[in-house]
Amino acid sequence: MTDVIVYETSLYNVKWGAFILIGFLMLIFGFLMALFPDVTATVIVMLVGVIILILAFLAIILALLHPAGASSGTLLLIGGIIAFLIGVAAILSPVFFGAVLVMIIAIVLFVIGLINIVFAIAEKSAQHRLMTGFLGVLSIIFALLLMVYPLIGGVVIFGYLIAIYFIIYGIVSIIAGYAIRDLIKESVAS
Repeated sequence: MTDVIVYETSLYNVKWGAFILIGFLMLIFGFLMALFPDVTATVIVMLVGVIILILAFLAIILALLHPAGASSGTLLLIGGIIAFLIGVAAILSPVFFGAVLVMIIAIVLFVIGLINIVFAIAEKSAQHRLMTGFLGVLSIIFALLLMVYPLIGGVVIFGYLIAIYFIIYGIVSIIAGYAIRDLIKESVAS
């Protein structure tokens, strides 16, 4: 015999004001990021460097905890040291590291574009193969633009796109907060 447990939650437990507060904070930070995309890109790349440093330290500690002579421990130690150097490079030269990240993203987009185009050409029976081919061409064009202008691409990717995300998230969060408030008012009235 299976027991079924049902949990009931109330709209009264949802803090609609928190949604609105978070929404306004996201809007403020989003507009600041849009006004200063170069600073935003630099800070984000430096934060990636800090994350890499933390992961490098964890990898080195894990490698040192392995028994002596274990090949996995040696590989982990080498990976940790390389990650440490990459993390330091990201913090000391965020513009260069950002350009390297943009180039990696561009290469991935280029390969994705090629795969889409090959799929669109090879699969004659696939529905929407024209759209798949178009997405492939679009990916390759975007990848080539990033390869030619990696510094501008870094500001666009790490600055403007994140700012746009924050702005959209802020607007949706504010709308959700007011919608939850209205639902609570309706449930109290009825």
